[in-house]
Amino acid sequence: GIMKAQETEFTFDNNKGMTDFVVTNVEGKTAQEIYKKVIEWIKITYKNPDKVILSTIDNEYVRFEGFSGACYSIYLPLMGKSYQNTKYQIEISIKDGKYKFDIIGMENYTSPSQYSIGGWSNNALFNGNLDKEYLEKSIYKKDGTLRSTWKNINDVPLYFNDLNKSLLESMTTSIKKNDSW
Repeated sequence: GIMKAQETEFTFDNNKGMTDFVVTNVEGKTAQEIYKKVIEWIKITYKNPDKVILSTIDNEYVRFEGFSGACYSIYLPLMGKSYQNTKYQIEISIKDGKYKFDIIGMENYTSPSQYSIGGWSNNALFNGNLDKEYLEKSIYKKDGTLRSTWKNINDVPLYFNDLNKSLLESMTTSIKKNDSW
């Protein structure tokens, strides 16, 4: 395949939808140090880290599940921005000096109604690359702007960029322990 420059930030566009994964450089850190920091960060960031961490390979790989109520929304004409609870799975693959942050799945919760039984379902928009034709027909208008339903879709890449930024910061600064207790 064609070698393309590795992406460092998530974006969503009418060409490929959501960035598949990002690679983050952590100068001067070994895989072992990065791995330790990833685990530490998950323990501090998520309420139930034991449930959140789905699988690990020491110094190489961590897969975890997160949850957000303010990440994904659709825009409804009469209600405005309507958030759906979101569960996501992320794989972190680790090498010396860098790690890969890969969103491997996203599900949203819809409340039961007369139209649907509701519950959790896969969000196809963020589970791998979408084809251009679908994006241009369903998500974007002819002029390249987002259809109103999807006008807040860029909140999602922003959410994951912030999450990754938080992870990176935890690696490059020591966790601030609050000493005044």
